[in-house]
Amino acid sequence: MTTRKNKRKRKARGFSICLIIIALLLIVGCGLYILKEKKTEETESNTTPIATSESSETVLETQNDEEIKEDLFGLFLDGKIDAEAISEEGIEVPINASNLDLEGDEWDSYHFYDYRDVNNDGDAELMLSGPYGYSFYDIRDNKVVLFEDGQGTGATCILAYYKDAYWIVQAHAWEDYDDFSMYRYEGSTLTETLRFGSDADENDEKYFYRSLPNSDEIEKISESEYNELIDSILQD
Repeated sequence: MTTRKNKRKRKARGFSICLIIIALLLIVGCGLYILKEKKTEETESNTTPIATSESSETVLETQNDEEIKEDLFGLFLDGKIDAEAISEEGIEVPINASNLDLEGDEWDSYHFYDYRDVNNDGDAELMLSGPYGYSFYDIRDNKVVLFEDGQGTGATCILAYYKDAYWIVQAHAWEDYDDFSMYRYEGSTLTETLRFGSDADENDEKYFYRSLPNSDEIEKISESEYNELIDSILQD
C-alpha cells in the first residue's frame, strides 16, 4: 500500500525531472541561438571584404585605363611611340609625331587641338588640327590609332554635333556646290552615316539634298533643312 510519504517523493521526483528537462531545453536553445549568431557574423565578415575588394578592383581598373590612355597619348605627342594608321589596302602605316611638325608654323604643320569624346564612347579622343582639318586618334588594344583625318585639298575633316552626338564630317566644298559626308561612331563601330549638300540641276537651278536613312539614295530638302545641318558643324 502506497503511503503518503511515497506519494510526496514521487511528486518531488517528477517535479525535479520537469525542471531538468526545461533547463536542458533552455541550455540547448541558448546554444543554438549563440551558434546561429556566430555563423551569421562569420558569414558577414567573410562576404564583406570580398564585395569591398571587387568594388575597389573595379575602381582601380577604371583609373588604370584612364591613366594608360593619357600616358599613351602623351608618349605619342612626345614622339616616343608611333601611332598606327590603316591604309585603304589594309596596311598598317606608322605615324611618328616628330614628322608632324607639332611646333611648326608651316601650312602642312599639325598642332594639338583638344581632347573630346568624338566617337561617343564616354572617353575623350585626341584631336590634332592640320592642313586638311582635324585628325582623330583613339586608343585601341593599348595602341594609338588614327581613325579619321582629312583626305586632301578637296576633303577636309571637321566635326559636327547633331542629334545629341558627335559626327565626324568629310567636307567637299567647291565654288558653286558642296557635299558633306557625316559619320557617327560608338567606340570603334560606325553606327550611322548621313550625306547632304547642294548642287545644280540640268537647268542650272540650285537645289539641296540629303541621303535617305540607311541608303545611298538622296532626296531633295529645303534650304532651311540644309542650313540646319550646316549649323550642326562646329566652327570652334
